[in-house]
Amino acid sequence: MLRAKQRVGLVFFPAYDWAISPTHPEREERLLYTQDQILEEGLFDIEGIVELKPDLAVLADVQRVHFCVPDVWSVATESHFISAGGARTIGRAVMDRTIDKGFALVRPPGHHAMRVVHGSRGFCNINIEAVMIEHLRRAYGIRRVAVVDTDCHHGDGTQDIYWHDPDTLFISLHQDGRTLYPGSGFPSELGGPNAFGRTLNIPLPPHTGEEGFLHIVRDVRSLIAALAFPVILLLLYGFAVDFDLNVLTFAVVD
Repeated sequence: MLRAKQRVGLVFFPAYDWAISPTHPEREERLLYTQDQILEEGLFDIEGIVELKPDLAVLADVQRVHFCVPDVWSVATESHFISAGGARTIGRAVMDRTIDKGFALVRPPGHHAMRVVHGSRGFCNINIEAVMIEHLRRAYGIRRVAVVDTDCHHGDGTQDIYWHDPDTLFISLHQDGRTLYPGSGFPSELGGPNAFGRTLNIPLPPHTGEEGFLHIVRDVRSLIAALAFPVILLLLYGFAVDFDLNVLTFAVVD
């Protein structure tokens, strides 16, 4: 029987009741296809790889991160709370050392949701990664966190939330904001006065291939190791890196 070198936990939540439209790229089938592929490849037959069930984030988790206008229930659904809870489940499992690393395959997404939420930005209402980070800080007393966001779109919401936080290192690799939503994420964006240098944006030109992308990833890994920064390293692998989405032009295998 195969055995994983490290204990890995996976959480799935495709959000059947949350959809933009039946044909929109951001829909449940993306995660269902991924889940089917994982099952077909027999990953759960490997000792050390387990599926975890998402819990439900609570109102305080969201309020710890966001100011929602006019209130949380006006901008979030139960699916948002389960998606954030799925991320929280992975974080708690890592902190409790029941797994060594984990992957939350959940939707709705979150990295465009800023500190103040009036509604959806880039299909994001609640910043699920920030909910996880702040929950772990409160529950486990951790401080330093490194976030590496590799979605094709700049993670402007996560950047906004941690702009003034010297204990959070935010690194984003994304397609040049001059060519793609949300039009931000330039090298000059380095963080607020009390956290200057804690934000690092690496905009890449359209059609950046796998070799160029992985070269940058290796440099980022070396940078984080040199800084000896994180207690927790959070990697955001957006689904918006795909040959089939014509507006996105990273030529990287998803």
